[in-house]
Amino acid sequence: MRRQSGFTIIELVVVIVILGVLSAFAVPRFMSLDQRARVAAVQALGGTLQSTAYQVRSLCMATAVQSGCSTTSSSWQGTINGKGYWLNYGWPDSGDELNGRQIDALIDYSGFRAYLVGPPSTRFVRDDAPTPDNCSVTYYDAYYLPQHYQVTVDTSGC
Repeated sequence: MRRQSGFTIIELVVVIVILGVLSAFAVPRFMSLDQRARVAAVQALGGTLQSTAYQVRSLCMATAVQSGCSTTSSSWQGTINGKGYWLNYGWPDSGDELNGRQIDALIDYSGFRAYLVGPPSTRFVRDDAPTPDNCSVTYYDAYYLPQHYQVTVDTSGC
C-alpha cells in the first residue's frame, strides 16, 4: 500500500485566511486606480495648457518684428512660422468657436470633450468621470483678464 499525502484542513484554512487578508488590502487599491488615473490626466492637461500658453507667448515675443505679433494688443490674429494663431495680449485665445486658431487647436486633449463656457473660456471635461463637470480643466482667456490667462483644474468629481 502506498501512503497518500496532501494538505491538511488546517493548512488549507491558513492559506485561505492569508489570501483573504491580502485581498482585503489589495482590492481597494486597485479600485481607486481609475480615479487616480483620471485625476492625473486632468492635472496633466492643466500643465499642458499652461506650457502651451507660455510657449505661444514666447514665440509671439521672439517673432514680433517679422509676424507683427503683439503682447500689448487685446486681439491679434496672424501667422507665426506658417501657423495661424488668435492671441490676446500674446496669450492663446480661448475661442469663440472650437477647432479654430484658439487654444483647443494647439493641444492634444484626447480623452476629454471641449466646449465653450461663455466667450472668455474653454472647458475640457472627462466624460468617463462620475461627475464630469467636476473633473475638468478650464482655460480662461487673457482678453477678459488683466492681460494674462488663467487655468483652473477641478478634480473633485474624478
